[in-house]
Amino acid sequence: MKQVMKTIARCIIPICMIGAVIYYGGKLFRPLSTDPSFKAIDAFHSLPEDTIEVMVYGSSHAQIGVNVMEMYERYGIGAYNYGNKWQNINTTALFVHDSLRTQSPKVVLIETYHVNDLRIDIDMNGEIYYTKAIPFSDAKKRYLDQCFGGHLKRYLSYYIPFVAFHKNWDHLQEGSFQDNSDPSDFRESMGYRRFKDEPVKIDIKDYRTFEQESLSEEALQVLDDIVSVCNENNAEIIFYTAPYALEYHYIDAMEQYARDHGCTYLNLFEKIDEMGIDCETDFYDDHHMTIKGATKVADHLGRYIVDHYDVTDMRKVDGNLWERDD
Repeated sequence: MKQVMKTIARCIIPICMIGAVIYYGGKLFRPLSTDPSFKAIDAFHSLPEDTIEVMVYGSSHAQIGVNVMEMYERYGIGAYNYGNKWQNINTTALFVHDSLRTQSPKVVLIETYHVNDLRIDIDMNGEIYYTKAIPFSDAKKRYLDQCFGGHLKRYLSYYIPFVAFHKNWDHLQEGSFQDNSDPSDFRESMGYRRFKDEPVKIDIKDYRTFEQESLSEEALQVLDDIVSVCNENNAEIIFYTAPYALEYHYIDAMEQYARDHGCTYLNLFEKIDEMGIDCETDFYDDHHMTIKGATKVADHLGRYIVDHYDVTDMRKVDGNLWERDD
């Protein structure tokens, strides 16, 4: 009997050691740029159910570009910024599905920078990787099937990140050995990412000169899915395009899509003067806004929401999520 146990132990111990190396290696070799994304997703899932009336989605143009706390402080809007870096439109759709499992927003804001960009039939990357923080669902299965195109090795790299990121051995940093999982800062800002606040001067072109293009069939299918799930959950959709220094090619397409599907489209390029956007102080690069700029955008969107939708003034609700200690 003892010999049998020793034999079993000799088999199990190496397997456990290999498993530990793969598990902790995956964490050690992870792309550190995704740590804030994991924290932001975890912060959202820490919220009590049915407490958010306005959701924001999109790439870093949304996460860094809409200071939702301004919506609360100025208009009493209980909003959460569920944007995240990169976030192509099918990743945005996954975030929409995920959030509607626990929240019942009256209004959803979707930034359209990546509206015609999708992750389809590709290898694992940081954007797909950070969706590991989102609980499994039918929507997530469809998303992964779309991203990986049925390739087993790609699925393996998703669930065992060591496979995808082992080459990061040459790029280990101090942060690689640290636990960067505390989501409290994102909970404090309700998902808004306070990033850089050192302004640079940019030049925003006249949007009326932008060359316009059509949306792909794949993008339209994803947009239809977003509209469908929002309609099922009685959430009104506002698509919006944030201003930046590059041309945006889907203004006409988004205006037409919104009209055809009973949604709203806001082209903020044409609202720059109204918002008081200053190209010398409100951006820290050609794409992204400083906190000052993100606060102006949030103010504009918040005003539009209270003027067109019936939302609760959360400032009048005792013990709400948005009160902050001084």
